[in-house]
Amino acid sequence: MKKIAIFLASLGLCTSLVAQKSENLFIRLGINAGGSMLFHDIHFYATNLQEVYKFVAISHKDKGGYTWEQFEADYGLRSRYAQPRYGLNAYFAHRLFPVFGNVEFMSSPSSYQKALIALTVGVGKDFRPLDSDFFFSAHGGLKRVFQDWGWGAETITNSTNAEAREHLKTFYNPSFPLGIRSGNLLAFRLGVGRVVGPAERAAVGVEGYYEIDLTNETVRQARMTNAGMNLYLRFDLAHTSF
Repeated sequence: MKKIAIFLASLGLCTSLVAQKSENLFIRLGINAGGSMLFHDIHFYATNLQEVYKFVAISHKDKGGYTWEQFEADYGLRSRYAQPRYGLNAYFAHRLFPVFGNVEFMSSPSSYQKALIALTVGVGKDFRPLDSDFFFSAHGGLKRVFQDWGWGAETITNSTNAEAREHLKTFYNPSFPLGIRSGNLLAFRLGVGRVVGPAERAAVGVEGYYEIDLTNETVRQARMTNAGMNLYLRFDLAHTSF
């Protein structure tokens, strides 16, 4: 009986150690909603929007001409604009090491009607002061946007004023007016949240971010640099012993 008791105690200790180890590597699913400002800095005259200008300018030949500067003013061309953002992310991290991976399936900063797929890898961690339910987070890393389906015609269309936008989007749809729909960004995130539930497997919070486009301008002149804020709800999906 004594040997059985020792065996059961050892088994219980091993089980406890495995349970502790299982808290190390974890995966979180996040539901996000917020908004961002895109700083695309497009040189519009270098795009095929120039053809739209030339078409409009025909009607001004007998009226003293029509300059590109007048076209920019009439149609409200601008180098930045805001869009609502929403989507999902899967966050991978280790409790012992400040490294993470984050897969995103979000709406594009160019258009809330289009999606993007991206992966961020870097360093960062959640900090819980004084063992409270509240925590702070700081993350930074390299973000690879594999495909942003909003980057292109929608970017140019949404850079005009409201009246022009309604008409322009009915016919302006070139295939790749800004080049590739992928890129590399330097991404920074700061946030504050609160764990919820007795098992602390869920959290709600707010997170601000700033992403700088590193893509070579010879590949794509326009920028994907953006800044914004998300409200989120996150769930721990799985833990492993690594």
